[in-house]
Amino acid sequence: MAELLSLAVALPAGIAIDDALHIARLAGRLGYAAVHVPPEAATSPGFIEGLSDAAQPALVVVDEAVPDEAAGEEGDRAAAVGVVRVNSPDQVAAARAAMVRAGVARPLLVAIPVSIGRTMSEAAARAEREPRFAGGRHPSRAGIFGTFEHAQGEVLALAEAGADGLIVDLPLERDVADVLAQVKALVVGATPELLRRRRPSH
Repeated sequence: MAELLSLAVALPAGIAIDDALHIARLAGRLGYAAVHVPPEAATSPGFIEGLSDAAQPALVVVDEAVPDEAAGEEGDRAAAVGVVRVNSPDQVAAARAAMVRAGVARPLLVAIPVSIGRTMSEAAARAEREPRFAGGRHPSRAGIFGTFEHAQGEVLALAEAGADGLIVDLPLERDVADVLAQVKALVVGATPELLRRRRPSH
């Protein structure tokens, strides 16, 4: 099935091992490309190996440490690491242009918090129950937030701006399986066709 963007899920620092393994299994079964973990996860004996087994066929990626001031930067620095950390088509386009100028061939990823739901109230409730989404990292400010239809439009805009993939930071609650499935639906099925229709024919 065609995908609009590659899709990975980010696990937060300090997540319980059982929760991490559960999310990794779900991500692998749903067709996520990767499971990202923070640098400190690599120091936990056996954690990466166990996560890799659970996530198959998805890959496990240990992220590099990113200074706070790098979040949301445009242009050359975002291009250098291949990651934009805010839901901004303008910043994605700037990073893509910088990558083209520099001859960088790596994928351009957008790493953002996401909270979607069948209604705006459901999306808001999920975000409010997640302590990691306080302040500037709330999905309504930095990421993708709202109903599926609203989120679909935002994903399309990122793809049009030049993004190759998403690394999503999700609310880790009891219905995380439902959230993972809803986010996966943003990049498959009708969404790639919608992008094709929006692009001018030659």
